[in-house]
Formats: sequence, structure tokens, C-alpha cells
Amino acid sequence: MFKQLLAYRNLLFILILLNSGIFFLTDDKKAGLPFMREMYLFGMVIAAGMLLFMWKRVYQSKSSLWILFLGGVLPLASAILANLNYGQPIIYGLLEERRSLLYLSFFPTLYLLIKTAPTQKHLENFFLYSAVLCGVVGFLYYFGIIPENTNISFHVDEKDFVETLRPNRFMIGSSYVSIAVFMLLYRMRDRVSIARVGLLLFFAAYLWLVIQTRQTMIIWSLAALWVFRNRIGSLLKLGSLASAVLIFSFFLVPEFYVEQYERFNALLFEATSGPGVRDNTVAVIMQAVRDNYYVGLGALSLQWNGGFSGMYGPHFYLSDVGIVGVYHRFGFLTPLVALIFYGGYLWIMRQCKHKGPLLLAFQLTFWFGMLNMLLSNALMYGGATLGIATACFVYFAKVRNPAREQGRTPVSPPINWAHHDQLQRRHY
Repeated sequence: MFKQLLAYRNLLFILILLNSGIFFLTDDKKAGLPFMREMYLFGMVIAAGMLLFMWKRVYQSKSSLWILFLGGVLPLASAILANLNYGQPIIYGLLEERRSLLYLSFFPTLYLLIKTAPTQKHLENFFLYSAVLCGVVGFLYYFGIIPENTNISFHVDEKDFVETLRPNRFMIGSSYVSIAVFMLLYRMRDRVSIARVGLLLFFAAYLWLVIQTRQTMIIWSLAALWVFRNRIGSLLKLGSLASAVLIFSFFLVPEFYVEQYERFNALLFEATSGPGVRDNTVAVIMQAVRDNYYVGLGALSLQWNGGFSGMYGPHFYLSDVGIVGVYHRFGFLTPLVALIFYGGYLWIMRQCKHKGPLLLAFQLTFWFGMLNMLLSNALMYGGATLGIATACFVYFAKVRNPAREQGRTPVSPPINWAHHDQLQRRHY
């Protein structure tokens, strides 16, 4: 049984599932296993290091260099700048930027893809199963069936008004759920079914009740309009089925919808009333970098003297202000860093000519992140998704047969990949 568990295909699914963060203890809500995230991150770094050592010619791969820049050079540079400007030990700087290290998941993912030779359909199912499991676990925490971890404490900000408006908020698998929703939309563009509509409504309920992120709600709506822009009939059919389900449930539990409507109005008022925390954070960052002669300041960890809370107050977070947070880290180098990040990923995506729903979902997620760069900081915090997505694009760039990618025939790895030499010579 243990040997079967360690089969390459099972390991690939386990990697994808763990990468969702389903079992990780988070600082916004104490839901998960202590030190699980740290062990996973340590495993990714060790696995990437071993594969880099074994694949000596992998350094010729442009995608590998892109990953090493984002997952190695940038977090180290931020840690060094924080040390020079604030005296923060480099180890704390790396701790603050640990999420960037998840870009290194590219290497073990690519290795397992080569070993298992999955179709795009197989990977779609892996991500869909992982997203559903994230939703189930999230709801179990939300309804109190699984208790929160009460013996772990974090240094976090105290946004009492947010806790009042969004109680019982859990960010479990939020990125995977978005990818699964986009994937379902692309599938339903060709064929709408009750099962797919049911899954979509399950994820919508999870977003509204558990994740509770207004920005993501808007993005999902825009994504649906984009995906169905040339399929008005499918969009109307999808809307009709979803509306029928919602109307039927309204007559069953009308008080629930009344409560949610009141909550929606409260969230809308909070989002549109006056300058918020983000406006103050942006103003502080622009002034701080200007005072430092436009040289980056890096990022401080909450584990070191309370981070920025002692300087700017408990509501100052670089993760809340997108590309402006990158500007605080790297100053005048930010345009170059952004060009390498956005330009590099666009180039990687273009190498894969035939994209199924999963790869299209990855692509759409990236486009929304780029268009919303003032709020979405995918550059520093998107490594968990982008590392695996890059491996998928690189792998399927060699699979030129669209029929194979749609799952009609099994995909077999090219013979010349058996010795890994050709992989190391490819410039993807």
C-alpha cells in the first residue's frame, strides 16, 4: 500500500493537493496543522535543490532561470535590503518572503509530469478534486465541525470592523477554487450540465460564506462574461439553471437570503466609504521610498520586533497594495522586476499552442492579476500557483497533438525524454 501511495501519479496529486494549502495553519484564521506549511516549503526547497543538482543542464532552460529569479533572487534581494535599511537579520527577511520560495515547486512538478505523462484532462481533475476538498474542509471549519487551533498565536492586525462584517472567514484554497471555477466556465462554454452548475454554485457559496473576498467576487463575474463572450446561448442557459436553483432555495430558506442581503449592503458601504487602509499604506510607501532616494527598503517580518506595526501601525501590510508593495521592496528597480515577471510568464504561456480548460484557467488568472496589479501582488505571493502552472505550460508545450491534450488518447512522453537530456536542452 505504501509503495502504491508513492507511485508517481499519486505523488503528483499529493503535491497538487498540498500546494493548495488545505492543511496549512494560516495567520488570518487558525485553521490547519501547525508547521505543515513550513515542512512543505522545506520539502519543495530540498526537492528543487536535488533536481537542480541532478539536471545539470537544466540551467539552460529559460523557464528555469525565470523561476530561479522569482523564487531565489528576489526573496534574497528583499531580505538583504531589509537588513541594510532596518537591520533586520536576513533569516527573518527570508521568512517574510517564504511564499516566493514556492516558485521552486516548478521543478518537482515538472519531474513528476514527465514521469507520469498525464493528459490535460487528468490534471484538470486533479485540480478540481483539490478545489472541492478545499471547499469541504473550509465549510467544516466554517460550521465549527472542525475546531480552530486555539493553542497557536500569531502577530496579526486587529481589524475589528472587518471581523464584525466578515466573521468566520477562512482563506483555505482560495486560489485553487478560482482556478476550478474558471475551468468549469470553460467547460460549460461548450456544454452546460446540471452537475457543472451544481459545482459552480458550491464554489460560489464557498466564496460568499467562507472566503468572503469582494475582489474575487468581481473577478469571477468578469471571468464569466469573458469566457462566454461568444457563447450567449450557453451563458443564458447557465444563468437560467443557476437562477432556478437560487429561486427554489429562496422559498426553502428566505431568512438566509434576507440576512445575506443586509450583509452585502454593509460590505458595500464599508468598501465605498472614505479613504481606507490601502490608501494610507500607499501614501506611506511612496513617501518612505522617496525619502530613501528611491532605493528599495525590503520587507519586515512580523516575527522580528513586530515588523512594520511598530513603525506605521497595525494595519500596514505590503500584501494589501499589490505592485506598490513590490515598489517598497525594490524601489527604482520595480519596473525591471515587473517586466521580467509579466513578460516572462506571457512568453512561457505562448509556447504552449494547445490549451485545455486548465491551462486557459491559469492564463485567465494571470491576466486578471496583471490587470489588477494595484491590488493583486501575484509577483511576490503567487508562487504556489505560478510554479506549478509554469511546469504545466512547459510540459504541454512539447505535446503538440490537440487530440491527446483533450484526453482522447493517452499521452506518452517522447522517447528522448527517457534520459532527460532533451529536457535539459529545451529552452522553455
